[in-house]
Amino acid sequence: MSTTILSSHVPHDLLSVSDLPLVIHPGELHAHWAEAARSKGFDLIARVQDRFRVALRCQTCGGIHVSRHFVVMKAQPLCPHCIAARWRETAIAAGLTWLGRDPEHRHYAHYGLPCGHDVRRQFSFVERIAAGAVTVRCENCLTQREEAEALRFSWTRLGRDPQGNASYRLYRHHCGHEQRIAVANMRWGQCDCASCGESWAAKPSYIYLLDIRHSGTKRHYLKLGYSSHPVKRHRHQLGLPKDAEVEVLRVVAMTTGHDACAMEKAAHARLKRTHPEALVPAREYADLMNVVSEIYHPKSLSILHETLNQIEADIGDGARALSPDALSAPAQTAAGNELGSAQDAPESHAPGAPATRTPARIQKHRKPRPATVPQDRHPILRRHWGLTG
Repeated sequence: MSTTILSSHVPHDLLSVSDLPLVIHPGELHAHWAEAARSKGFDLIARVQDRFRVALRCQTCGGIHVSRHFVVMKAQPLCPHCIAARWRETAIAAGLTWLGRDPEHRHYAHYGLPCGHDVRRQFSFVERIAAGAVTVRCENCLTQREEAEALRFSWTRLGRDPQGNASYRLYRHHCGHEQRIAVANMRWGQCDCASCGESWAAKPSYIYLLDIRHSGTKRHYLKLGYSSHPVKRHRHQLGLPKDAEVEVLRVVAMTTGHDACAMEKAAHARLKRTHPEALVPAREYADLMNVVSEIYHPKSLSILHETLNQIEADIGDGARALSPDALSAPAQTAAGNELGSAQDAPESHAPGAPATRTPARIQKHRKPRPATVPQDRHPILRRHWGLTG
């Protein structure tokens, strides 16, 4: 055997193999090997390393590489020099700088961005960039931009969303409160601190379950949603006909509107994933109310109660201590509006239990409540239906 140092860029040197020292293996270069190599765009140079490998020169670029002889006979050899040249050309077309292949993954390479940062991307993704289908994004520049956007509104970006949602980030307000916020909302400042803010996001809210019936069309639906005023929500915002009957089956008190929104959205996503048959298509109720989702079939009542049970278990006793007494009442003094009063806990019907239905009506003359009569345990239902006891 003999050893030679070969150069892949000297076309007249038949023993130039990738600038690496290769051991020339003694053995016959069969004519049918050479013919097969020529038919596939290569010239057979020598047998190298062992009895299974041969050196091939590409007829297109003149580069030499090592391949197994059965690849020459039964498949199409690929020139690594031509492939690398195409990768470089694609990088230039995409506006990137080729930095080399990723040694840990054959489908990835490292590229330099115009901003000066380096990124690791798939070859196929860079091809899409060159074709104009997508654009390249620098994680470092994105992080810096998101940090600057957060500082404009007194927030500090802490990192990616701990729950794994790519559209959200974790931020800390100047008051110290940490909160998940959508990147798009932070970009426009459409966010409020759920701890010290003054908007709906920081105020107490409720997740409600409504029973909606319309005798004129014989339709019956259930609605799961959230609002700081569930009664106002269905009376003035759903656009229901005046003859529609609505009953508040259940409410779950939440400490903030931010928490109510997050848990309500998560509940709808979970129900859509696990019980798609429970959802009512929007076209069935489009003429009855001005919502496009959150409407369920009556047969799913037990499922919705289980969902609310899970929400109550998740929020803990602290949030459940809030009273629904402020749902429809005007603002009162602190002494007359105890949100933490245990006796004002919202009513919770057992799944499947029958509920008494009374059409909504206005009471022109309310009887004064005797001082000896204890306070109504369920003020939300009393205020909603106009009952006086």
